[in-house]
Amino acid sequence: MSNRLNRSTIFGLAVMWFVGGGIYPFLSHAAESIDPINIVLIRAWGAALILLTAVLVMAPKSLRQIRFDKTLIPIVISSLLYSPLCSMTLAWSSSRVPGAITALIYSTLPAMSIIFLAIKGQRPSPLAISGVVVASIAVIFLIGAPQGEVQIAGIIGALVSTFAWFAATEIWIKYETGYPLILAIFLQVFIGALGATVVHRVSNTPSVTVSDITNPSIIFLVAALASQYWAYLGISRQVSPALLTSFAFVNPLVAGIVGYFAFQQRLGGVQLLAGAILLIGVYLVVRSESRN
Repeated sequence: MSNRLNRSTIFGLAVMWFVGGGIYPFLSHAAESIDPINIVLIRAWGAALILLTAVLVMAPKSLRQIRFDKTLIPIVISSLLYSPLCSMTLAWSSSRVPGAITALIYSTLPAMSIIFLAIKGQRPSPLAISGVVVASIAVIFLIGAPQGEVQIAGIIGALVSTFAWFAATEIWIKYETGYPLILAIFLQVFIGALGATVVHRVSNTPSVTVSDITNPSIIFLVAALASQYWAYLGISRQVSPALLTSFAFVNPLVAGIVGYFAFQQRLGGVQLLAGAILLIGVYLVVRSESRN
């Protein structure tokens, strides 16, 4: 059993590290021609369909266990935080800043974990505090470096997306639904897809076209979202916060490499320096938590 758990955890981490890192440049590329709200809508329903198929194959009888009572409340809240809030602000910001920068913003997640633990009364180590300070300074540089209001707004949007991701994760971890894991993950994505649909209807966004759905970047993003949800939520209750958020440490490297070779995305010197500083801060946080 332990060997199986180790293999599944390692596989889940690998998906978060490498597939998750590839999402950012593909997302910023897709946002050049497709409305961000349509991107989120297609991804949400596509991932929900993939996960529903997984439920029907792996645990078809589990659908009978769905209860329309207070146990659904945490799932609904975390679902709406993940999508539409997190997904739409991420897609919106990706149309205004390179994907590698968005990935760097998400590198603040380990620092957020340390701050949250401190608020709950778990005193962080001096090394962790140093990492939080260094990462915060780097984020300030990232916000101040771009020229023009639109770019700054895009980075702030990425920060909002990161906060929503963190809050949704904490709710998911704290409240156990009692459902089989694959069913709970499907419900998480399905409810988020319903939320994205409501936003799409009230925002007067152009209709989704066949070319939007068949766009190669969108196809990758749909598959990546389904696998990312499955991997991340699947290991979230099995590993430490430091290990869980370690994807934020690796994603910028993957996003930068994919963006450079696949889409010729470039970063300025100040942004590269800020990214390096941010990674140092995140490394200090992860190292401190790993020791603990």
